[in-house]
Amino acid sequence: MERNISTTVRVKLHSLTNRKADLLAHEYEAFQTAVHDGDANLYSATDQQASKVQRQKDPNPDTKQPVVLRNDVFGVAHDEDTVLSSWWVKVPVYDPEQERGNSIWCPAYVPQKDEQLVRDGNFGDSELVRRDGDWYVHLVVKRSVTVADEYDDVLAIDMGARWVATCAFLSDRKTTFYGKEVRRIREHYKQLRKSIGKAKPRHGQQVVKRIGDAEARKVDDRLHKIARQIVEDAEERNAIIVVGDLGGIRKDNDKGRYVNDKTHKMPFARLLNYIEYKAHDAGIDVQLIEEYDTSKTCSRCACEGVRETQGRFECPECGLDDNADKNGALNIGKRALGKFSKPLSEAGAVLAQPKTQVIVQRDDEPANLSVSVGSTPSGGTPRL
Repeated sequence: MERNISTTVRVKLHSLTNRKADLLAHEYEAFQTAVHDGDANLYSATDQQASKVQRQKDPNPDTKQPVVLRNDVFGVAHDEDTVLSSWWVKVPVYDPEQERGNSIWCPAYVPQKDEQLVRDGNFGDSELVRRDGDWYVHLVVKRSVTVADEYDDVLAIDMGARWVATCAFLSDRKTTFYGKEVRRIREHYKQLRKSIGKAKPRHGQQVVKRIGDAEARKVDDRLHKIARQIVEDAEERNAIIVVGDLGGIRKDNDKGRYVNDKTHKMPFARLLNYIEYKAHDAGIDVQLIEEYDTSKTCSRCACEGVRETQGRFECPECGLDDNADKNGALNIGKRALGKFSKPLSEAGAVLAQPKTQVIVQRDDEPANLSVSVGSTPSGGTPRL
């Protein structure tokens, strides 16, 4: 089955002249003003994107939004003969001195593993991001991949504050928890930054920046390993991967200061990007599934349960007492299976009959979660 997908490649801009850095900073700050409903001078196409972000996202006033670069006004070029850089990104900006829109070519670093992807792919609307004083372009690369259209199992992933990814197979409920190392790395460098802030050493900002770079590298390495293991597990069982859609988690989910701090700093989007990239290369489809109510619904009987603590789920009806993230992951998988039997089947996603059968919901079973999981009955069941 052919599927058109998008992959995000993080490209760092480097060796910028003062003028180019100033123009990027002006465009970035003007975009922040525009998305918060203020007046600002922007490149015309970028100004239109700012209005769209303002209408669709209504961002919180204290948030910084990435500058949306429309795909018809920015570009990427590769030339091995240039001394400063072999990769260049054209960024549209408004030039205050000339009082008109302009474009600047910025030297860029494209990760070696992504070079072929960037050479061959078509670009969608992308983003200009500033982090710790450095500039990045998140290139959205569109490509066509071939993924399987029949699967023997479902690997469901719940992302949350306690674990960056809780992965559960529907066939036998086997569950793996990922994220302990990511949390440990984050906490370690958080304490380092606190100690530096208290001591206020000379050149403290440079030290904090180096710490941030080291943290990012270690977290990124761990995320790649997690994504690789998830995809290998799915490949071994011929399982489709379904992930709870976390759209709006930072804006809409106030769960207290402690949980908010853990949740907002978890690199969910980056991990999802790595999972999708590696899964598609392995011919495995990845689907995003609506998460609504999956955290408070019992994965055994579909009744509403309670969470006495952040980590435990209890069902007053059937007596299920289980890990809350595991329960959520199983519900995501069941909801996905219900979608596969109808709307997703039209897109080509079909579950073949597994050894431990995923059973289609009967008419008298609860309707809010679509299927149950059990042993294969005699004679099997129809393919979904």
